[in-house]
Amino acid sequence: RRCPRWRLRGSNASMGAKVKARSSRKELMYDDDGGAPFERCANTKDGIAVWMRAVPGSNAKEVLAEATFAKTPARALWRAVCDVERYQEFVPFVKRSFVCKDARSSAGGGSVWVYNVVKAPVVGPRDFVIKIESTPRGADGSMTCAWHVPDDGVGPAALSGHVRLLKNSGGWELREANAGGGVAVRYRVLTDPGTALPGFLVDLANQSSVPDVMRAFNARATSGVYEREDAAAKISFLPRSGSGFAGAGGFLAALLGGEHATLGVAKELEELLRSGDFGRITTSLSARSRKMATALDARGGDRRSARDA
Repeated sequence: RRCPRWRLRGSNASMGAKVKARSSRKELMYDDDGGAPFERCANTKDGIAVWMRAVPGSNAKEVLAEATFAKTPARALWRAVCDVERYQEFVPFVKRSFVCKDARSSAGGGSVWVYNVVKAPVVGPRDFVIKIESTPRGADGSMTCAWHVPDDGVGPAALSGHVRLLKNSGGWELREANAGGGVAVRYRVLTDPGTALPGFLVDLANQSSVPDVMRAFNARATSGVYEREDAAAKISFLPRSGSGFAGAGGFLAALLGGEHATLGVAKELEELLRSGDFGRITTSLSARSRKMATALDARGGDRRSARDA
């Protein structure tokens, strides 16, 4: 999917730029998808601009937010965006998150299917499965991902007592800013909460919740958690000599894959070790360990069901 091109009308503002607080003119942003224009509806004190537009067939409006985090490297924020297995640790309202299917490459591109349980204020618990497609480095230097609700049957059925969300799409677009020391961010989301609440109330809630989501990802990126994990990976897994890479890759593959470890997994881990990219090593190990834990949980549930039967 082609990244959108944006056109502003009513202002010469660029991404993350501030606007005058009391302008009487409507400021519009046009997407090249041919849909209705986004209208600026809020500008937070910390510089997050919030735009909205009506979408045919949706009770709520699509939301787009943009900001520049001057002291957050783009790669750091991208790691938080890709940390889908641990969204429940830092994303507002997310109570549970796990990967159902992972088709990502070691470089971070490709597709991943993620199951989430969310509990927002006022409404009851919701759950959904989304497919996220990522491009870690586009031709223009941007890092992008987009998600939607797939119809391929991947993921668990709706939990009892939860409303299954069938409309949930959006994406992230990250670009380096501040001479590489910062990041310019665009985040967009369209979701139908599956509630009888009037659309304007949902829109009002989104004006505050969407900036909160952006702040949460920025806080995660600057928390130091990834640097600590990289340091731990470097100390624990870096071989002392070049001849040890193959053994280390095989050991890690066996550790995480057990009897199901493959030569392909070992080779991938060996290549990551040789690269010295400990961010990718940590991400790969974390994803594989969580997939193994999910599989073990599923097998445990099957055994319990068999005993109950």
